[in-house]
Amino acid sequence: MAPSEHITWFEDNVEWFENIDLDRYDTSVPACPGWDVEYVVNHLSFGLGLAYPAAMAKDPETEADVVFAEVDWPSAHPTGADSLAAFTTNMRACAAQFRAADPATPCWTYAGPGRASFWFRRAAVETTLHRMDVAEALSVDQRHLDDRCARDAIEETLEFALPLASDMTKRPSGRIKVVSPCLNQSLVVGNGDRTADVAGESHAVLAALWGRNAARNNGDVTVSGDLDVADEWLRLVTEAFSGR
Repeated sequence: MAPSEHITWFEDNVEWFENIDLDRYDTSVPACPGWDVEYVVNHLSFGLGLAYPAAMAKDPETEADVVFAEVDWPSAHPTGADSLAAFTTNMRACAAQFRAADPATPCWTYAGPGRASFWFRRAAVETTLHRMDVAEALSVDQRHLDDRCARDAIEETLEFALPLASDMTKRPSGRIKVVSPCLNQSLVVGNGDRTADVAGESHAVLAALWGRNAARNNGDVTVSGDLDVADEWLRLVTEAFSGR
């Protein structure tokens, strides 16, 4: 997908969050244990809305531990209408900075030196995942992705998130093959002789790869082959990025 399409996708997700009724902000989000809808909104508002533009502005060789040092984090998360107002301010400003940036601009990324377009795509996928989480919590349809977006989100996960998580944890020792109707072909991540297959509809496969257990527990994703390898991969992102 083109960088401009990632920004449009991101903006669509932002608008969806802006339309959540405030009286539902206290709804628990099972996919994110201990979080309610308001916490997810604040997590995106600050952890993405402030952090991603800050990272996009950094030299590619910036040391990771100082990338976000100058971000003006809030001393406490806002609540209710203030939470929504902060979300709109931060996320719309983030989108504006994306649109003003040259996608090819070199910058720091989680995966090392990269380009600004990394953050456009990352913002689209991150807000998609949490949109799915909140939609599930609010009992509305979370299968909103068209095939192109779903394919791109799964590809980003296998190109960026799972390899980085594997490097961080030095695990797992096998590989998984991902099969979904939205993909042009099966995709493989990892190395070794031990192999597991993960198959299902696009939204369920994406959720499972990001450690959302419901997709597997509900039978929306099927796993075959080496189940120990599958278990390691399907909890890897959560384990590696917990608290980040």
